[in-house]
Amino acid sequence: MATDATPPVNSDTAEDEARRQLPAETFEYASGGAGDGSTVRRNIARLDSLSLLPRMLRDVSRIDMGTDVVGGRLAAPFLVAPMGMQSIYHEGAESAAATAAAQLGLGFCLSTFASHSPKEVAGAAGRQVRWRQVYLMSDSGLTDALVEGAEDAGFDAVVCTVDVPVMGASRRDAGNVFDHSSQELRQAASQPAVADEPCFTRLLAERRRETPGASAQEVIDTLFPNPAATWKELERLIARCRLPVIVKGVLHPEDATRAIEAGAAAVVVSNHGGYQHDRSVTSIDALPGVAGAVGGRVPVYFDSGIRRGSHAAVALARGASAVLVGRPVLWGLAVGGRDGVAAVLRDLVEDLHNTMAIVGAPTVADLAGVVTTVAD
Repeated sequence: MATDATPPVNSDTAEDEARRQLPAETFEYASGGAGDGSTVRRNIARLDSLSLLPRMLRDVSRIDMGTDVVGGRLAAPFLVAPMGMQSIYHEGAESAAATAAAQLGLGFCLSTFASHSPKEVAGAAGRQVRWRQVYLMSDSGLTDALVEGAEDAGFDAVVCTVDVPVMGASRRDAGNVFDHSSQELRQAASQPAVADEPCFTRLLAERRRETPGASAQEVIDTLFPNPAATWKELERLIARCRLPVIVKGVLHPEDATRAIEAGAAAVVVSNHGGYQHDRSVTSIDALPGVAGAVGGRVPVYFDSGIRRGSHAAVALARGASAVLVGRPVLWGLAVGGRDGVAAVLRDLVEDLHNTMAIVGAPTVADLAGVVTTVAD
């Protein structure tokens, strides 16, 4: 496990440094994806394949990356994506990552299966934009409890991730501690903070009356994923939630429309970073269709494949108003805790700043007018 003595890293070098420092199984769990990992690779490759058509003499002496998102304003259009079990990468876990994001004026989204609780992370993030991810659990009482916890902890929005009807299977994790077929091994790897929630402990006590010795992970596995979830459950969640609800995991234009009709405050175009299916459409290919269907009614955010600030520029040019960053944050966390995350995020921000100047976009909104084309 890494310390806060951070080697010099950026968004290009952090992955290689994390590979050297982390146990092989931990690194592969984060770096791999569903099936043969094709979607992970294609997410990045498709972002790389798109180029920007610069415009000249646009007065880029001052670049303004400030961006309004649901819940507040960011210094630049980046948020940390929801990713669970961060204590396996560094003991600072989500609190360290949230602190790093807040120091740079960026946003943070806390995973349902985070190592640290909402109150811990809310304290670390201060008043910077904080979102809380939830899933539509098979026990709606637990879903409601997670939403109430986010409300009580002062989060700015709830992000309902809808793209996990079943768990995607990774061939690279077969037989190791992150194998989804082995509850005992996964529980040994890291128990999420949700297991300490009062609603969950009551469910665990009830299960143990029926099945003595049942583990927390075995109970989680009966609640999530929830293949029976439908738009009706999403509508119920939005209706009872006091916070804005962002729907994450949208790839089809019609699903974006359904989400808005259900009351979504925004949608996130995402294929779960390639963790769910190895033949999924890439997020960047799905983005224009979703943005077109939304038609400006709500913000559209982008997730899956961001590795450089220029990748973010491509997503912003194709219809996103902010992007979520996943694996690079984990690599920075593994390498140097809070300081490692800050180094990676700072590099992304600086690369976007440089890209905006070169393509003639003095503001983030101006990137919407930059043409993307397939690179030779």
